[in-house]
Amino acid sequence: MPEAIHARQTKISVTLAEPERSPLSPQDASLKAKSIALALRRAANKSRAPTRVITGGGGFPARRGDRAFRLGVLASFAAFVIAPFLVASIYWGLIASKQYVTETKFALRAGEASTLDLLSGGGIGSQASQQMQDAQVLVNFIRSRSMVEALDRKIGLRAMFSRPGVDYFSSFDPDDPVENLEKYWKRRVDASIDLMSGIISVNVRAFTPRDSLAISQNVAELSERLVNEMSTRSRRDALTQARTELTRAEEQLKNTTGAMRDARNAEGVLDAPAAAEAINKIITTLRLELARTQEDLALHSDAETSGSPQARLLNARVQSLKSQIDDYSTQIAGGGERATDSLAQHAGVLSRHQIELSLAQQRYALAASSFESARVDLETQRAYLVSFLRPTLAEKSLYPRRCMEWAIIVAPATIGWLALVAVAFLVRDHMAK
Repeated sequence: MPEAIHARQTKISVTLAEPERSPLSPQDASLKAKSIALALRRAANKSRAPTRVITGGGGFPARRGDRAFRLGVLASFAAFVIAPFLVASIYWGLIASKQYVTETKFALRAGEASTLDLLSGGGIGSQASQQMQDAQVLVNFIRSRSMVEALDRKIGLRAMFSRPGVDYFSSFDPDDPVENLEKYWKRRVDASIDLMSGIISVNVRAFTPRDSLAISQNVAELSERLVNEMSTRSRRDALTQARTELTRAEEQLKNTTGAMRDARNAEGVLDAPAAAEAINKIITTLRLELARTQEDLALHSDAETSGSPQARLLNARVQSLKSQIDDYSTQIAGGGERATDSLAQHAGVLSRHQIELSLAQQRYALAASSFESARVDLETQRAYLVSFLRPTLAEKSLYPRRCMEWAIIVAPATIGWLALVAVAFLVRDHMAK
């Protein structure tokens, strides 16, 4: 059977006879060469045409798994780009609550230095350093838990940050502990200090203009109270110490005064120097009288008048005056048995008490002077806040910054998706080899 079929097959040969052509002219040859070059370039460009990176193509057979890879890229784009884009757009565009900002600026100013500070060497440099340190303390206090607790007790900070109508992500749960309230407060307040000028800036955010204004006003009030406490605490301690020292000096003065009184009563002399001076005046008078009497007696010293009654009277007077002078002299400073009753002995006892009394009086005078200086220093305000930008009611909400917050979410998501897709392509191309 195959042989029969083969027998019936006839050989057919076709001979193509090339037509006779005349030689090409140089112009025709040049046109034909240009046509051929153009056709080759088109073929080469087509072969080098870029393929679709996701699906392959370009005239080459598709890789296995290209469909799954394409679906993965699309799914990742939806998850990493589309979803964050939609969520951020809905939240920041429609849901996020408005926040109003109240700004206040103030500076610490020190009062005039007291005389005690000037005498102790406290100059302008130390005051400036102390002022900057107080400003740093004040900024930390504004952001601290103490400020949060004070504001919560005074104006109800929890209720202000958890008002109805505030979105869930911006609102504060009033049942949370104070530690969470402190963290939330640090996100709602911005306190900074300019190191060059010492100006303190405080920005407070709240969900209503009145809440923001009330919080700012109370922050400034509590800050000023802290400044006054810092500037008066040491001076209050100094006043307390001065009062204690004054009380002690007063008690000592009372005791020494009583001891002096008892010593005078025991000695029977009020003032030994004054008594001695009075007795010296009496002795001087007696000595003058004695001198005149002796002169008169000298006139009757001859033999004729020496035994006369007048002469005997003058002699008796002279003896009496000498006896009185001796007695008064003995009262001032005597010897023997009467030495214990002399004014010199009394003066020795009283002088010791007088010295103690004088020391107590001097100590009391110094304590009283120190107490008065401490009282005046305490009543003088040494540091105070100068608020040159007072808090005012906000008219427009400045937060949230919707475009910026939206870009913060969408831009990293897009960049992350691009990086992930680039890594996926590198892995796919590497596995394809």
